[in-house]
Amino acid sequence: MADPVSVVKDFDAAWNAHDIEGVLAFFTDDAVVRMEPPPSDEFGGVYTGKEQIRAGWVEPLMPDFHVESRDHQVAGHQEEVGDRVIWIAVVSGDFFRQMGAETPVESPAEAIVQGDKIKFFTGTNLELPEEAPSSS
Repeated sequence: MADPVSVVKDFDAAWNAHDIEGVLAFFTDDAVVRMEPPPSDEFGGVYTGKEQIRAGWVEPLMPDFHVESRDHQVAGHQEEVGDRVIWIAVVSGDFFRQMGAETPVESPAEAIVQGDKIKFFTGTNLELPEEAPSSS
């Protein structure tokens, strides 16, 4: 079984390599990604399945994206669900600047990791306005 913290660190490495397919490979087919506060997009900041995750989250974030993460912790495990990993992601990129944030942005993050895949991911961007402008 994969170490859940290593999965998250490898996930970050795929982002930093600007590898869209590599990022998507970390998700289960029915994964859910949630961004808080939600951007003004057609998905309302909740992306279900790889196609929505690609179109609504990965592709808009990818240009000029960079992440440094720290303080990884396995915060729990539940059989049939997976391991809950929490950490701090310090992110920068065009997406955040367009939303009015000064980068880098410190973002608490949480994932449910099943084996070597991410089933659920939540990123909370505390430095973004509550009603984030559209990324388009």
